[in-house]
Amino acid sequence: MIARALGVALLAAIVALGVQTWRITSLKADAAERERGIAEQLAVAEKRAREAEQLMAEGARKAAESYAKQIARVRTDADSARGELERLRDALGAPGDAAQDADAAARADDATRARVVVGQCAGTLQTLAAVADQCEARLSALQDWAKAVTK
Repeated sequence: MIARALGVALLAAIVALGVQTWRITSLKADAAERERGIAEQLAVAEKRAREAEQLMAEGARKAAESYAKQIARVRTDADSARGELERLRDALGAPGDAAQDADAAARADDATRARVVVGQCAGTLQTLAAVADQCEARLSALQDWAKAVTK
């Protein structure tokens, strides 16, 4: 009877040990599956983050290139405007043929004053145009950067 009870107890212990081993193995398999799923999700998230970073870097590079081109265009336009201003000043400073009589001389004096005023206005207008072009270039570059970042 004792042997039978010991046999039953031993059998129950072996069954319990088998069940526990099966549960531990099952839990380990579930944990490993969850870890694989988490690793896959992490890999996908890292890939998306790299892609987003590359897009932002590309957008920033394009915005910088666009800004550089715009600045070069503005500088070319400013140089052209300076040349035109010098041509205008030369034209305004050239002596007229009407200085032959006294009346023409008086008008020439008024014309000289007018040339000075027009020359100053042209210089101020050129400076204003250059500043406006710079502001436009900055604004455009900022807009391009904002578009690149928000994609």
